[in-house]
Amino acid sequence: MNLFLSQQHSLRRRLEEGWKQGGYGEGSPSLSDEELYSLLREPCSRMLRQKFTLQELASWRDPAQGERIRRAMELFVEDFLASYRDDQGRKPEVTMGQRRRVVDRLVSACLGYGPLERFFSDPMVMEVVVVRWDNVWLERGGERIRLPKEECFESEEHCRAVLERMLEGSGRQIDLANPRVDARLPDGSRLKAHIPPVAVDGTTITVRRFRKDITGEKLVELGTVSRELLHWLGECVRGRLNIVVSGGTASGKTTLCNVLAGFIPKHEWLVTIEDPAELQFDHPCVRRLEARPPNTEGKGEVTMLALLMDALRMHPDRIIVGEVRGPEAFLAINAMNTGHDGSLLTLHANSVRDALARMVNMVLMADTGLPYEAIVEQIRSALDLVVHVEQDREFRRRIVEVAEVLGSDAGSPGEFLLQPLWKFDRGSGTWQRVGSLTEAVRSRLARWGVNVE
Repeated sequence: MNLFLSQQHSLRRRLEEGWKQGGYGEGSPSLSDEELYSLLREPCSRMLRQKFTLQELASWRDPAQGERIRRAMELFVEDFLASYRDDQGRKPEVTMGQRRRVVDRLVSACLGYGPLERFFSDPMVMEVVVVRWDNVWLERGGERIRLPKEECFESEEHCRAVLERMLEGSGRQIDLANPRVDARLPDGSRLKAHIPPVAVDGTTITVRRFRKDITGEKLVELGTVSRELLHWLGECVRGRLNIVVSGGTASGKTTLCNVLAGFIPKHEWLVTIEDPAELQFDHPCVRRLEARPPNTEGKGEVTMLALLMDALRMHPDRIIVGEVRGPEAFLAINAMNTGHDGSLLTLHANSVRDALARMVNMVLMADTGLPYEAIVEQIRSALDLVVHVEQDREFRRRIVEVAEVLGSDAGSPGEFLLQPLWKFDRGSGTWQRVGSLTEAVRSRLARWGVNVE
């Protein structure tokens, strides 16, 4: 309350100074958007807490509830400005456009994600990075943009308040005992945040957004894949080949996996397993499972491994694992080898061959007691294709290589043999067909009525 009174006093002083200097003309004194926002924010926030329950405020994104809250704010602003006078009894001049802009900002500040709110309705924004409260960056349309300081948070406290609001409903919390958090936002975006003392310079927030409007055709337009290669991959999905999508951080693995999953026939039963849930493809029978960390008491953890064990008992036709990271890789490989053909996995790797090496390391983490050579043979018999994606220096994402993993009947035991099939030619900017699938894989595709040659 003292802060609010101080802001009001400062505002009145600026109005009086402007009036004495003739800066406001002969009519009513005018207010800038910033001055109007500073005047209204605290009383508007107090009105909302008095008029609505916490549950009603938390559901403000529901269209009907959001409209009720917004209307209440508009009426409050109208009444407040009708009765407000400065120290000389003058009523400030506020235009309808200015009132609308300030109400939008008040909605974001009191209910939404503060200065970040507008980016959640912009489909071109793929990443939001808060370095600290006064240093915010975006990745929009393949370009990295730093926000002007006046468009950032007002203070470290404001940044923390918005972060806690973002975590509402996620079941996650952040505090001194747990100064880092990983959460999924209501729109499917992934949030990672740290607070002091872990974050040395103040609260940091990273939000990775996933566009819901991305289709195969859109990937072709963006230059991620050629139409010919996309059709070829779609046929491989229909033909129930086991596919790994590999790539670095923010290279587009999940987006590509979403598009590939769209080729799965609609009559098949699917189970997806992720941490956190990011896949959002359209399918009539998909059961989505999400891992969960332990609570503050160290209880309630649900691991990817446990969910994968559950999935094997749920009679799925295919299993899709978003980002394999650890011992669950062993169960995923076993699932592919025991009747769950057509499964999809994603994992972090720098190349096709590196993806296979990481798979071996993750299986070793399961402590199965299998020797290295046996693990390699399991992977070779389970996987059919590795699709590798990269993000270049200009932040464009594209498929750079597709290779077949040759079966256990080829080469020496304990050694991965690859058959390159497609490569991206950086010189010409096109995808080149550089090899053909083996006869064994073509025969499997033929059983499902698929011919990719």
